[in-house]
Amino acid sequence: MTAIVAYVLGETWTKPAIAEVSVSETEDLVYIRKAGSAGFDGMQSLTDLRNNWNRLLDAAELTPDERREAVRMFNQSIAPIPGTRV
Repeated sequence: MTAIVAYVLGETWTKPAIAEVSVSETEDLVYIRKAGSAGFDGMQSLTDLRNNWNRLLDAAELTPDERREAVRMFNQSIAPIPGTRV
């Protein structure tokens, strides 16, 4: 989750950093490309990623405004591939 949080915030906290995240909602998959890679290096469930993000926000005990901003940033950064929305 550290790499995902950094990616959402536009930061680099891991090596290699995440260079790109693409989402296929129809497949419920998240494709992750690391910096310096030509193709996608990993996949995970979109549902799992969303659940993990929400658990992280719960643990952080954010204010309602902070939580809304964190959700907005996540949704902006972890966006579906065009044409794959459910």
